[in-house]
Amino acid sequence: MTTCTLLASISIAFPRPGQTLPFVEKTYVNGAVPHGTTNLVVQGRPVEVYKTGGWVTMVDVSEGENEIEVSANGETTNYVIRVEHKPKPRLDKDGNPIVVPEKKYEKLPYAKDEARPHPFGKSPSEMTIVVDPGHGGEKDTGAVSPHGFFEKEANLLLSLEVKKALEALGYNVVMTRTDDRPLVLLDRPRDATRMGADAFVSIHHNAPMFSTDPRTVRYTAVYKWNDLGARLAAAISASMGKALEGDIPNNGVMHANFAVTRNPEIPSCLVETDFITTPEGELAIWNHARRRRIAEAIAEGIDNWRRSKE
Repeated sequence: MTTCTLLASISIAFPRPGQTLPFVEKTYVNGAVPHGTTNLVVQGRPVEVYKTGGWVTMVDVSEGENEIEVSANGETTNYVIRVEHKPKPRLDKDGNPIVVPEKKYEKLPYAKDEARPHPFGKSPSEMTIVVDPGHGGEKDTGAVSPHGFFEKEANLLLSLEVKKALEALGYNVVMTRTDDRPLVLLDRPRDATRMGADAFVSIHHNAPMFSTDPRTVRYTAVYKWNDLGARLAAAISASMGKALEGDIPNNGVMHANFAVTRNPEIPSCLVETDFITTPEGELAIWNHARRRRIAEAIAEGIDNWRRSKE
């Protein structure tokens, strides 16, 4: 087996060499090559290269070690990823499959059961909005773009723009992080509860499941857990849909059991603004004017939610 040496002209962003994936029979691979490269081959198949040099493709994998071969410009590199063994089905004593009960997701343990009053009639200066840049720290990078741009970085850049846009409207804004640091998941909404914040909004960029081709999915969406969060999510989604119309599909409000949204006290939602795993998504996320437009749309959505009677 060839020793894994990544050449300067060929970079692999995902999966990282030596990374172990849960059991899948195929996975996406993304990375970058120099501008102008058109002869990229991954596992013996030609792969289209985007104008930025970014690329993404699907490869077949199996349990154990998998050697991935990438070639371009007369150079070839091989690197190894690992795939976990397929889980064995759980059987009872008679050999019948054990039905695992559906998991029940509970509210944040420190949140009150009674919802805070809707802020209709309050001025922005009387309100505090908590903005949460998702992920952070060395281990929790989130998804990764073809050029190795981490989701945690994209989340922070957009969150800072959201903060600026909200403050321009007169809101008080608290960030869960303002630099690259790790945060305990359930601690992210904790300060919002302690200070009696009016809303909590977590900012993310999306990625598909490993076995899903990233080229087939790209959209924005806002996730809620309960009716309280749904009203906030709907206002943000509507504003983002208008701002990005013709740019990227808007999947609207979707339900998810994300820990940071399971709050019956404070309206909470999680915003997925784009997919970072494709070259097109990566380029869009680098676009500062577009980032500012999205941030202003999120801020406008929050303001529309404040001004609604319900």
